[in-house]
Amino acid sequence: MIAIDSSPLIHLSKIGRLDILESYELITTESVREEVIVEGKAGVSRLKELFKRVEVIKLSGEDIDTASSVAKSEDVHQADAELLLLAKMRNCTLLTNDRALVLLARSLGIKVWWVTTLILNLMKAGRLSKEEGKDILDDLIMSGMKIETSVYIRILREIEMMG
Repeated sequence: MIAIDSSPLIHLSKIGRLDILESYELITTESVREEVIVEGKAGVSRLKELFKRVEVIKLSGEDIDTASSVAKSEDVHQADAELLLLAKMRNCTLLTNDRALVLLARSLGIKVWWVTTLILNLMKAGRLSKEEGKDILDDLIMSGMKIETSVYIRILREIEMMG
């Protein structure tokens, strides 16, 4: 199960590749859904379709208060703290592209994937070809997703070494 953040959803929607999430059981919070389902934004119809199969969790008032205290003490957004709490409670992988959230999740013992990790895992599983993986990666960068040049080069090298 994957607890999904807004940034992967937004970028995959922008490039029309939400389909790469189909083989995963997805879970998220109401806050994340509210961040991405914005009427009038590009890709909102595709996101609405995806959310028909995403388990959206309504956190209790107590959980929201806990997340609020994490958000304040760790200097992260409320929605991020709520998603972090959900991933911890459900013991699932967190999919995000937010560096601060990745570091915080790892410090709490939560398994984290970047969007690039998702792509590489799909390629290793034979669900994406090398060319398709590279195309998605390039499209994500062109859509505005930030990837450090050195990380991009390492990913391309890893792709090239795949059988």
